[in-house]
Amino acid sequence: MRRVEIMAAQAILEDVLEALEHYAVPMHYTIIPTAHGKGNTIPKLGDDVWPEENFVLIIYCDDAILEKIEMAVHLVKKKYDHEGIGYFVI
Repeated sequence: MRRVEIMAAQAILEDVLEALEHYAVPMHYTIIPTAHGKGNTIPKLGDDVWPEENFVLIIYCDDAILEKIEMAVHLVKKKYDHEGIGYFVI
């Protein structure tokens, strides 16, 4: 069993969910709708200076599903190459 965490701007959450559905990833997940942080792109801190916010999507899956999730994340990264999209597997 693997824990997958996807972190990105709230503005692209629907695109992430659509990409996962496109690759037939079972839609069993948890979304933490508001996350603040800074990576290699514009900070998303939810304040007056940096008003955007991130989300965290958590999926537990078998190794067989992992490849489909990776394809979905790659698809979204291609579309939003200016956005930071974190993808971690534990």
